[in-house]
Amino acid sequence: MNDTTPPFDETQPLPPVTPPQPLIGESDLPPQAMPPATLPLSPPRRSNLPQMPPRPHATVRWGPLLAGSVALGIVLGVLGVVLRRALVVTTTTIVLATATATALPPTATPAPSPTAAPTSTPAPTAAPTTPTNQQLDTYINTLTPDQQIGQLLMVMVYADSYNSQLDQALRQWHIANALVYTQYNGGPLMPPTLAGLRQLVGDLHSHADQPLLISIDEEGGGVDRLGPYYGASPSPWALAATGDPQRAYAQAQLDASRLRGLGINADFAPLADIFQGGVEDQTRTFGTTPAQVTQYAGAFLNGLQQNGVVGTLKHWPGIGSESANPEVTLPTIAHSQAQLNATDFASFRALLADNPGMVMVTHVMVPAYDQTYPASLSPTLIDGVLRGQLGYQGVVITDSMDMGGLLTFMQQQGISDPAQATAAASVQAILAGNDIIECPIEPDRLAAVVAAVKAAVQSGQISPDRLRQSLRRIIRLKARMGLITLP
Repeated sequence: MNDTTPPFDETQPLPPVTPPQPLIGESDLPPQAMPPATLPLSPPRRSNLPQMPPRPHATVRWGPLLAGSVALGIVLGVLGVVLRRALVVTTTTIVLATATATALPPTATPAPSPTAAPTSTPAPTAAPTTPTNQQLDTYINTLTPDQQIGQLLMVMVYADSYNSQLDQALRQWHIANALVYTQYNGGPLMPPTLAGLRQLVGDLHSHADQPLLISIDEEGGGVDRLGPYYGASPSPWALAATGDPQRAYAQAQLDASRLRGLGINADFAPLADIFQGGVEDQTRTFGTTPAQVTQYAGAFLNGLQQNGVVGTLKHWPGIGSESANPEVTLPTIAHSQAQLNATDFASFRALLADNPGMVMVTHVMVPAYDQTYPASLSPTLIDGVLRGQLGYQGVVITDSMDMGGLLTFMQQQGISDPAQATAAASVQAILAGNDIIECPIEPDRLAAVVAAVKAAVQSGQISPDRLRQSLRRIIRLKARMGLITLP
């Protein structure tokens, strides 16, 4: 479900954000080439000795001539010494000047430091190293049957502090995933302080008997769970309106830093939906075309995942043209297969290159592919299209299993009791290809889901092979997150 927080004022300029570090794969601009500077050489020095005046012709007198010759020889000897010294000084000056011109750096304006080249989209998150099935199975075999079932379930947390209901979910039912709500259905902010939220998340981690994947809905704008603690964040629509994908990356980077500081390691964002005039709040989306959504949602996804928080693409199969809100009733996407592939599926297909940790599937009828089941319960749309045609092999998680749209469908199947309807739908969701069930928040419905999934595993309705498929995908993701160490 999507409770709203006070909206970000999109008429005001976006607040400045700390520029992210250069992204993986970005190229740097080379420094401007500077011409080598040349220093002027010192001119050769000239002797200050006066030129000898021409001697007049005279009668030769040998005595004076001899004395004069001796004097002249002395003068010439002195002159030779002086000239040699002058030549040495001049040569040394030239050599030093030349060496200085070669060794000294240019005296012109220094070249600018390299800067990150602008890119239309930040670099994709690198594909993680894939562990072998043998490694995964070795770890899975250390889990008890109840712990294995717990890996497929996610408990919803809306509380002031850790309590007995949460303790039952984590320690008795061994649930290994949690979704934190800070506000729910118009209720008060819980916990009321940031310190209280950090304590609650820490208690979840410390009491669980399996490493926890803990997520939250932090989209920004109208779905901003951290807003009451840190202040409002811009919506996806506002981020895209800047024309700069780096703003989406930087916002996600900031969100990831805050989430990690709280002990939250996953985010149910970004939306890959393409707004097409449906009832969905357009400010939750990044745009109206596959290219625009791919660019900005991809930047946001990378901002999360390159900074330690797993991202989630939602809402498969794309609800930008939905006719109704699935929280209330069951909508229909009336597009043809050609339209779906060209538009609704296109952003998901492109964003799979960014290695999203999870994809969320929601409760919507897509009759062009499946006239019987909503997408969340459809083997055709999950195993057939998302995994088979698009090639996604990561974790698929359901939207909340107590939404009005899903309960409406289950009533059409003859199950009117909400607890039993949610339980039966959860088993069908696993059979359809979902890996993690986002369980209801109501205690009786949660208990019914746990009991139904356990019974389906024990009876073989959910076969050992089908259970292991999901366990491998979940454990692979948690190993990628650093939550567990594989043998």
